[in-house]
Amino acid sequence: MAENVAALPGGPAWLADLPERLGAVAREWDLDLGRPFTGGSCSWAGPVRTAGGESAVLKLSFPHREARGEAAALRLWAGAGAVRLLRVSDDGFALLLERCRPGVPLVRAPGDAEERLAAGARTLAGLWSRGAAAGPGLELLADVLAEWAELTADRHARLRTGTDPGLVRAAVDLMGALPGSATRTVVLHGDFNPGNVLSAERAPWLAIDPKPMVGDPGYDVWPLVTQVDAPMAYPDPVPVLRRRFALCAEILGEPAERLAAWSAARAVESAFDRFNRDDAEGGSADLTQASALARVAGL
Repeated sequence: MAENVAALPGGPAWLADLPERLGAVAREWDLDLGRPFTGGSCSWAGPVRTAGGESAVLKLSFPHREARGEAAALRLWAGAGAVRLLRVSDDGFALLLERCRPGVPLVRAPGDAEERLAAGARTLAGLWSRGAAAGPGLELLADVLAEWAELTADRHARLRTGTDPGLVRAAVDLMGALPGSATRTVVLHGDFNPGNVLSAERAPWLAIDPKPMVGDPGYDVWPLVTQVDAPMAYPDPVPVLRRRFALCAEILGEPAERLAAWSAARAVESAFDRFNRDDAEGGSADLTQASALARVAGL
């Protein structure tokens, strides 16, 4: 967390003030702090004990765009597929959350990849079932994708990575077209990877760490499908991916080809974000995946 935040504008100052901020929130909310969890990218999160002796999680996020809507989304979901929001600060960046126990990430669950995928898809369906009320801080997917399409086209022209221009053009076109052709609108999780889905007591699985937006549900599926294991490690990943999108389509009620098209577009956008951060290896891996996803989508 510290390394990521330190590289952001205002990050060093936020890190320097973090111990004081933690102490202030703990005093105001009467919490006993535990040792922080590992692995957060832009937030401090750790177990706490409330004044009533209950176990919970305190999360303090570095103030940034993706974190602004987290409390609003959790409040809307009200525990349907996600952890419950117990309390939030006035600025929305300090959250007291339900603690998942045993808290094993879906990516480490026993069984095969398609069993994990099905469990994740059912959890995602629970989030989508709560509707699409746009509260304060929830951006529209169409607005975000318009920005990303422009950035991807600009980076492709500027960085000269040797990427197939047809693949980039298709992804940019999809980022513009898909949000407007959705048949329904939901509050999206925004980062529904299997590391953000934890085993729990009151439900088999609960989502954490949303980066919510309002828009086409097909946007959410890509990281789940491609991270329940490493599909690109199969001799031919296309049939594997095709089965996975068919399974998601059955559970989620969205066309498999549309889910694959969203995933291909997202993989290209991610690739050029990585290239822009000098991560050539990661960008190339995303493009290899995007090519396979495009084949599944029939692009």
